[in-house]
Amino acid sequence: MADAAAAAGASSSGTRSGSKQSPNPADNYHLAWRRTLQVVVSSLLTEAGFERAEKASVETLTEMLQSCISEIGRSAESHCEHTARTQPPLSDVVLTLVEMGFNADTLPAYAKRSRRMVIAAPPDTNQPVTPKALTAGQNRPRPPHVPSHFPEFPIPTPTSELRLSLTLGLRRVGEGMAPSQIKVEADISHRR
Repeated sequence: MADAAAAAGASSSGTRSGSKQSPNPADNYHLAWRRTLQVVVSSLLTEAGFERAEKASVETLTEMLQSCISEIGRSAESHCEHTARTQPPLSDVVLTLVEMGFNADTLPAYAKRSRRMVIAAPPDTNQPVTPKALTAGQNRPRPPHVPSHFPEFPIPTPTSELRLSLTLGLRRVGEGMAPSQIKVEADISHRR
């Protein structure tokens, strides 16, 4: 049956990288997502009356389904951002489906079809965490005249301190200070 083909495809895709789970959480997340899509494709093939499916056919249909879902997400996000929202409402998704040529009015009937197969929830996997940016230096306290609703001052870095000392030095040249003295001041402030 199609389920057997998907199970074989899922187990063979898991054995390509070895019998153990990948140490990278992002890989585990994407493998679980891919296996779930393969089960969905297999159940749709079974509903359509297919008794068997080749592994390559299931893999191709899985890739097509993944591409379609990704395109719906990208397009709905684009509509959402165009209207200055942070999360797309159902209307953005419906608009995306209509633009892609789907008849959105038939979705409720399709979801309530009698021959629908129920698929078990995929195993819990943690979505990959995006690492935080490195910080250098320490925050300066906010002066009393700056309101608390303003953001914190940026953390000073050696580059920003050098840029500031060079800017101050150029101002001093205009005031009559020699350029050789400015270079010494820039070197000293850069070493701090």
